[in-house]
Amino acid sequence: MDRCNKVALAGAIIVSLGGAMFTKSFPYHLYFDRLPIEKLLIAVAGWSLTTYGPILVAALFWHLAKRSSVGWLLHVLLPLCFFGLLRAGNKLMLSTQVLQDWDATMGGPFWPGFFVTITALLVYYSALVASKLSAPSTSR
Repeated sequence: MDRCNKVALAGAIIVSLGGAMFTKSFPYHLYFDRLPIEKLLIAVAGWSLTTYGPILVAALFWHLAKRSSVGWLLHVLLPLCFFGLLRAGNKLMLSTQVLQDWDATMGGPFWPGFFVTITALLVYYSALVASKLSAPSTSR
């Protein structure tokens, strides 16, 4: 298992622990506690998309960029993909609610995905810069 996969696994474990703690939080009890099972599964799918999605996409893009001749394009497209995951997951979670916003908790269910997205971007681009700085120079 290479370093990228280890970081992705660590991120997935942290997100899983955060998800377990979220089930004890006020936003969970306010929005999701009394949902029918079919709506709860849709909300869980949305939450998973916003929290696990950036980790999986970052690992996938990292490996694809190493094998591609246009790896820079994947590095550029990463934030757009993250934004799409965040929006799609949020829409899925909101589709299970009567009120189509998170005002009562100031965005409570939205924030874990947002923080994972920001963290994944920081880790990804920090690793990219570190790998470029540590790579041997090919110019003479």
